[in-house]
Amino acid sequence: MGQIYSLFYRVLINLLVPVVLVRFLIRGATRREYWQRLSERFGYLPSHLSSGPIWIHAVSVGEVNAIRPLVEYLLENSDVPILLSCVTPTGSAQITRLFGSRVSQVYAPVDSGIIVNRALGAVKPCAIIIAETELWPNFLCVSRARKIPVAFVNLRLSDTTFSRAKSFLPLCRHALKNVSAFCVQTKVDAERITALGANSDLVHVTGNLKFDMKAPDGIQETGVALRERWGGTGRPTVVLGSSHEGEENQFLKLMIELRVDISELIAVIVPRHPERFNRVFRQISDCGFSVSRVSEWQSDTKVNSDVILVDSMGKLLEFYAASDIAIVGGSFAAFGGHNVLEPILVGTPVVFGPDMSNFREISRLVLENGAGERVDDFAALKPALSRLLQDSDLRELRVNNGGRLLEKNRGALQRTTYHLESFLNLNETLK
Repeated sequence: MGQIYSLFYRVLINLLVPVVLVRFLIRGATRREYWQRLSERFGYLPSHLSSGPIWIHAVSVGEVNAIRPLVEYLLENSDVPILLSCVTPTGSAQITRLFGSRVSQVYAPVDSGIIVNRALGAVKPCAIIIAETELWPNFLCVSRARKIPVAFVNLRLSDTTFSRAKSFLPLCRHALKNVSAFCVQTKVDAERITALGANSDLVHVTGNLKFDMKAPDGIQETGVALRERWGGTGRPTVVLGSSHEGEENQFLKLMIELRVDISELIAVIVPRHPERFNRVFRQISDCGFSVSRVSEWQSDTKVNSDVILVDSMGKLLEFYAASDIAIVGGSFAAFGGHNVLEPILVGTPVVFGPDMSNFREISRLVLENGAGERVDDFAALKPALSRLLQDSDLRELRVNNGGRLLEKNRGALQRTTYHLESFLNLNETLK
């Protein structure tokens, strides 16, 4: 049955390739980055890439950040070249920002057997590592046909992903037979991937690599320098990070109310998706706020605005570090939330909304350890922010609890590399 589903999937994907091409062309009309290196998405990889790399796939910015500890470990301990792939332009920019020329990078190929075979044939990877939830049947099947071992690391299966995957259970079972190791975040993830067809003997609970992330060098100094641009400690600052459609408007209304009592309050908004930057700018202006766009700052720019719009990618941690309180977006509507460990990592108290379904275990640990606060909606957010802004001792307590939480839960990298040793033949590839 699985082979029949797999055959149907292969035929369907091949028929949809022209549709995928048109989709990229349409997206490129508003974001030109989607037109850049478009051939890579169809398996035509640059000729200068090293042969026989470890191919690591991380779909976008969050996954690239999460996989950083493992990439750094391999760069330090292995002579084998590293090839990173992603799907989004923002993910590609983050790869460049974190690793520069130490790794090669490409856009991941469309999951057509013909296209995947072309891409894998171009670089002949010695192994493939897939971060988190990227389950592409043709990619897995072609890898097996080419005798390329595949492992998942930091694997998580959200409620939505698991529910969708169960609808294609025969296809999942057939595809997962091609995987040599599953390093999953939690016992729930282990149970779910096993239910989808993974061999339980190959499933290992290794924890979340996000706990092994390290704050970038100089991040605190960068935060201090940013604060000086808008008046230093004289102006309390609240940042809404990774915001989605609808959240900015509610946040701006909340800022109007808070500024009645805290007139010097600065609001920072960091939208999740670049294509929304201009729309959010108009929303801020329509609310009557003066707004400063980070993309327009010069080296000596001094800010005297009510709201700062971070319309440049890769600056989220810097503005978390520069703020008194961080609100993690994507959690006040049905978006599943974003990584609440990022503000904790740079020493900023964190607040988030009710929907953290994509980070269920992390948000639970944050709450249990007193490292952050969950609110039900934007109405409940107002008293939470007022309390934190007026109580520096409470902010310090949250920061200290967050530091202990990170330290207590480190170790996923060590457990992951332990289970990857035989998979990667590290005894042969390590220096």
